[in-house]
Amino acid sequence: MKRTKTAKGVKKSAQIKLTGLNIFSSAKLKTEAPNQTNLKAGKRAETARQAEKDLQKQKEEQAAKVTADLAAQQMEEKVRSVGTISQDGLLYILKEEDNGWLYVESGNVRGFVKASEIYTEDAAQELLDVYQTQARLKASKENKDYTGIEGTAKTAQALVEAKDNQAYTYLRATVNQTVADKEPALVSEQVDTDKKGILDIQEEKNADSRVVGTMTAGELCYILADEDSDWVYVESGDVRGFAEKKYLKSDAETKAQVTERGADSYSVADKNMDPEDNKALYYTLTSTKEGTPSGEIRQSMIEYASQFVGNPYVWGGTSLTNGADCSGFVQQIYKAYGYDLPRVAEDQSQYGTKIPVEDAQPGDLIFYAKNGYVYHVVMYAGDGKTIEAANEDVGIIYGTVYNKDAVWATRILDDHYTVAGGGIGTVNATEEMYGADLGNFTITYYCACEICCNKADGITATGTPVIEGQTIAVDPSVIPYGTKVIIGGHVFTAEDCGGAIKKNHIDVYVNSHEEALALGVTNAEVYLVK
Repeated sequence: MKRTKTAKGVKKSAQIKLTGLNIFSSAKLKTEAPNQTNLKAGKRAETARQAEKDLQKQKEEQAAKVTADLAAQQMEEKVRSVGTISQDGLLYILKEEDNGWLYVESGNVRGFVKASEIYTEDAAQELLDVYQTQARLKASKENKDYTGIEGTAKTAQALVEAKDNQAYTYLRATVNQTVADKEPALVSEQVDTDKKGILDIQEEKNADSRVVGTMTAGELCYILADEDSDWVYVESGDVRGFAEKKYLKSDAETKAQVTERGADSYSVADKNMDPEDNKALYYTLTSTKEGTPSGEIRQSMIEYASQFVGNPYVWGGTSLTNGADCSGFVQQIYKAYGYDLPRVAEDQSQYGTKIPVEDAQPGDLIFYAKNGYVYHVVMYAGDGKTIEAANEDVGIIYGTVYNKDAVWATRILDDHYTVAGGGIGTVNATEEMYGADLGNFTITYYCACEICCNKADGITATGTPVIEGQTIAVDPSVIPYGTKVIIGGHVFTAEDCGGAIKKNHIDVYVNSHEEALALGVTNAEVYLVK
């Protein structure tokens, strides 16, 4: 993340502008005709015509300059400001425009500033070091953990509400955590008498705005913002908007009730319109659901990661600007979105849900392994492309998936898979999980001993630890690594391979060699998990 400050000697405060920066009204400039009476008598007609042309050209050039000056003035003064930030204030650059402007985020304000009015790189780093020292001292005095410079460094003050700021959703990227803590609320029974049993979720903080969804007594929503206001911003299912707080119960007793019964036992709001037509959808970029709303978080993560392309690779580094290695890079990108990934690629490969490489979506991580060890991680960007901290020669780059060593992907943002565990005889697949029938397979069993694997370190050929009730060895040309399948009602994950495993043959891992021998060889139908 690039931390920046306003440039000294430029302006005392920078203004964050709205979109539409290149729109202005041209002035109607009036010019007077050349005064022929002042021309000297007796000059030839050709000289008079040339003088008139020269004068007209001069006036046209002057008119063009006035128009350009007017455009610049209106760019500076007539475009609405959505926030202000003082000198030495903290900005996060989300995107660099081609016209000398930057799209930035500071506090709760998002908009545009001139690139010429901020410091980046070394100049910003000097100020950042000062802020970090101050923040650490403050945390030490208050006996708290150091959590960063926010609160120490000055941030922007909003001049308009986020929902009225057209620049707010110019880019979905954000440096703030996007997954919010769940603050449940239930619709009160009072709504039955006051509003005929229906609680409207409004597009704005008033009853005259459009109704984006409806709820009835006892239904569940989560309060995302404005919890101390008369109108609170809520999320219920796929509906996001404003509801009157007096019709919601969100006390400790309600929270305990939701925790005890489970959120899945409650009904949620009915939507009146598609989310993309709801102007309140991005009143806040936070959500109680990972990778939501509408998958925009995936795209925002790619856009956010892209701004660091060209920065250096540093082995062991975790700085997106000064240098990171492959795992440090993806760790810091995910950290900006509220996820705490392990530090090294081998551990990261076990975080989240394993899926086949070909099922990866933008934002998912893809791992490369060789000789049984994970050695590299990349972020998938779609269409076979990646964003990755490659090596010291090229740094952070746009790359392509190296299919030869790509063993599986992990999904962290949007997990539609059910992670199943338990012994291999446990039936843990629901009826809805059964997908395509992959056919009849020969099933054998193995353990991590030297007899079964020629080694006894408990590590598969792809570099992952084996787990009973989870790990199966497959022919990856038939079942790609990371694929989840159902065998005998139990969910397994393709994580291993072996020289004797070809075509419709699967080895199931168990904890002991005695158990592997006792189970012998069977045949079973294998189904893909939906």
